[in-house]
Amino acid sequence: MRKAIRLSRRAALKGLGGLTVGLPLLECMLDGREAWAQAAPPRRYVVFFDGQSLGADGDTRPTEIIPTTVGPNYDLKTALTPLGALKSEVSIVSGLKIPWAAENGGTVPAGGRPDAHHVNSLSPLLSGVRANAARTRSEGATSDQLVADAIASALQVSSGRRSVQYRVQADWYLSVSAAYGRDIISYRMNGTNPVALPPTISPQQAFSSLFGTFTPPGVDPAAAAKFDFELRARKSVLDLVKNDTAKLIPKLGTVDRMRLQRHFDELRELELRVAAIPPPQTSTCVKPSNPGTDPAIGNPQPYDMNAMENQYNINSGYSGEEQRARVFCDLIHMALACDLTRVASLQVTMFQSHMNMAQLPKLNAADPVLATDCHELGHGGIPGGTHVLSLGIAWHVKHYAYLIQKLKDTPEGNGTMLDNVVMPMLWEGGHGFDPEGNKQNSSHSTENMAVMVAGRAGGLKPGKHIVAAGKHPAMVLVSAMKAAGWSGSALGEVSGEVPELFT
Repeated sequence: MRKAIRLSRRAALKGLGGLTVGLPLLECMLDGREAWAQAAPPRRYVVFFDGQSLGADGDTRPTEIIPTTVGPNYDLKTALTPLGALKSEVSIVSGLKIPWAAENGGTVPAGGRPDAHHVNSLSPLLSGVRANAARTRSEGATSDQLVADAIASALQVSSGRRSVQYRVQADWYLSVSAAYGRDIISYRMNGTNPVALPPTISPQQAFSSLFGTFTPPGVDPAAAAKFDFELRARKSVLDLVKNDTAKLIPKLGTVDRMRLQRHFDELRELELRVAAIPPPQTSTCVKPSNPGTDPAIGNPQPYDMNAMENQYNINSGYSGEEQRARVFCDLIHMALACDLTRVASLQVTMFQSHMNMAQLPKLNAADPVLATDCHELGHGGIPGGTHVLSLGIAWHVKHYAYLIQKLKDTPEGNGTMLDNVVMPMLWEGGHGFDPEGNKQNSSHSTENMAVMVAGRAGGLKPGKHIVAAGKHPAMVLVSAMKAAGWSGSALGEVSGEVPELFT
């Protein structure tokens, strides 16, 4: 039997005259953590969340998210337009429902909620456990944490990265009250007690935690350090020239000032080119660029205590969430590619989100400015009903599609990373009957909910619209969790699956 050998990543073949030929990255150069790159890739699980419902108050029109076509090659309505050709990588399950207390003699049913709406769908939606009217939290372990228990590597557990939790919406954005549980979607269990896992809201902090001292596999740490030092040194020299030149310019005559300013501009262009030089890389795992300083936190929306309602200000309630969402998606993608973690959650907006929608880029140039907050899109904050609400949903779906595309564009094994990922996207509510207000066609409803699932891990066959009338959203998550490598049969109090996701 041939004895296994172990080679350094810097091993080279030496020939005559001192000539050396570097070797490619071989399996015998990898440790246990990285061996999957040459064998079967791991499965990953990513939860996306949008703190909105799917239809607006009083609007009797069908939602502009649920396709008319059932089965493959479904139609893309307003909210799903950003998927484009990626719809073949995404299934959408519609007709879902979280039951409520009034249907059960006033007692919250298993996997259900009190009649009041906001945040009360959190626990049944994410953990399958009935909500407690006195608490706005999950009453059980959420799906991402159960999957993390099943698929996280020993190294990820010991390094504190069995899962990562991020939130795009940086603040509550209302001048009264606090988030009251609206800002967290991941919970673990400590015995019988749920423990909240607050998400990171700072892209810079997330980058530093994941990649601050990280060297990608196949990269000589000494070479990477030398590259980083040289890059920082070159940039610091340019900054020094810039500062000295800026001091000198006011002392010069007009012609010399123009000449030196032009020289200064050329140096700045050179600095930008230097900054754009990618780090050395040998695989799809590449240390991403530092995102820099986080966007400033915006002011909250004012609140009228007499009228008991917020007074929308178009200049408040925004902290660069467009940029934050993009960076978090980039970090999740590369954290999965580098096997730093296998489970992530991205809460794009909070339950009952008051993030300002007017500051976000439009889906189409002809679309109206969404001059209200995310929550009020469903309550007539601006005219347009379900249509303008769906434009707000589309902004969330845009970032979901962005991450899907990055995963699809990343080679892995005999396919792409998307072949080894499960990525459900969830919403706070649906559109239908509101038991608290006793009215139909309400955004405060958990009838007609939907869940999207992207990826092909575990035998998933995406690209379909599946109508699962009356099924619980947690049943979709049970199927998604099993595809990711979890072996349970029920999420909290909800059992059952959606087998059509695999056929």
